[in-house]
Amino acid sequence: MKIALLLLPPLALALSACSTPPPTPQGMPDVPMNRAHYACSDGTDIEMRFFPLQGVGVLIRHGRNHELQQQPAASGFLYTNGPIRVQGKGDELMLAIGRMVPITCRVRD
Repeated sequence: MKIALLLLPPLALALSACSTPPPTPQGMPDVPMNRAHYACSDGTDIEMRFFPLQGVGVLIRHGRNHELQQQPAASGFLYTNGPIRVQGKGDELMLAIGRMVPITCRVRD
C-alpha cells in the first residue's frame, strides 16, 4: 500500500504533462493571404492562394501545390512559374499548363 502511495504523485505529474498543450510560437507575423476557389471548364476545381506582400501565388490543382511568381499585368493578375501560367481578372481566370489548351475557370459560389 505504501508503494502505491509513493508512485501516485510521479504518475499524476507525468499524466498532467501529457495533457498540457505546447506553447504557441511567438514572433511569427500573420501573412496576408487571399484565397479563391474556381470551377474550371474541364470539370476540375482549383484553388488559388494569393500572397500579395511576397508577390507569390499558389495554385492547388489535383492535390498538388504549384508556387507561381507574380508578373506585371496591364489589367487583372498574372502568375507564372514557366510551364504554368494563371491570368485573370475579376471572377475569371485562364489556366495554361505547358502546351495544353488553356482552361477557363470561374469563382465558385
